[in-house]
Amino acid sequence: MARSKNLSVEDRITRNRKIGLIIKLIILFLLLVIIFLFWFKKNVIPTDFRLKGKENVEVHYGDTYKDEGYIATLFSRDLSSKVTVKDNIDYKKIGKYKIDYTLEVKPLNIYKVITRNVAVIDAIPPELKVEMDDEVVWDMDEEFVVPKYTATDNIDGDITNKVVVDNKVNVSVEGDYTVTFTVSDSSNNKVEKKIKVTVEDRWKNTYIIVTKSRQTLEYYEKGVLVFTSPVVTGNDYDTPLGNWRVNNKLPTARLVGPNREWDVYVNWWIAFIGSSHGFHDSSWRTEFGGNVWTYNPTHGCINLPKDKAYELYQWVEVGTPVYIVS
Repeated sequence: MARSKNLSVEDRITRNRKIGLIIKLIILFLLLVIIFLFWFKKNVIPTDFRLKGKENVEVHYGDTYKDEGYIATLFSRDLSSKVTVKDNIDYKKIGKYKIDYTLEVKPLNIYKVITRNVAVIDAIPPELKVEMDDEVVWDMDEEFVVPKYTATDNIDGDITNKVVVDNKVNVSVEGDYTVTFTVSDSSNNKVEKKIKVTVEDRWKNTYIIVTKSRQTLEYYEKGVLVFTSPVVTGNDYDTPLGNWRVNNKLPTARLVGPNREWDVYVNWWIAFIGSSHGFHDSSWRTEFGGNVWTYNPTHGCINLPKDKAYELYQWVEVGTPVYIVS
């Protein structure tokens, strides 16, 4: 096999020069690439720039957000001094806002922006006031009047005109009903208040019963006997049997008979048949009950001892049923 001839000293020098030139060109090319990237393309140098906490946060109207901050480092070197923070948050206005964090290091051509989204929200419902207890008892056949109400909101102010009233009360039928008051603010925070209304016959199991044969008066309230008294009535026709109602009450009354057969003042007057028949005290009597009515009857009214007449006057109301039985 033929062997290659040894290179001369000149050839070796020439070869080495060519290799050196190629290496220099490669290095120059790499430097040019680095310079190009560095000057014409930002953020080539790796940095750790990120938010602390949540990217999306909510803040209640009127409160403020305490910024949780950020991390900005380059090879473990803190770059916080190179970060500027800017926001346009109006904590007195519902809306969506941003906090922009900008990291800029001009000598290293670093420019990065990260953003936190902040929503100012209203989570407080309106205040609704109704001028009625949560549960009420209403007399049957008496017109139900919707109570007064007001509604105010921490942002919208007076929103009484936005209150919706759903009135289910039927005073013609006994039972439990509900009146619902509802109002929402501009942020759709809703509040509701319910009133329970029980419609019942006011005088159901509440009445006065006078038993002529026993000369007694009994007053029942909701089926419970709460008051009794001996009485003196008129005879069969002067104090007629039947069903009546208390139609008037007076603390003092003057009773005058036909042709002034009697003319007296009484302290407690409770009428149940027009103005001609009523319960009252009678200072001229010393005995009540028993058979007094058989020999000293009234002219039709029902006489009670003074203290009993006063007590009955305090108990009964106009409208109370009165039953006169034999």
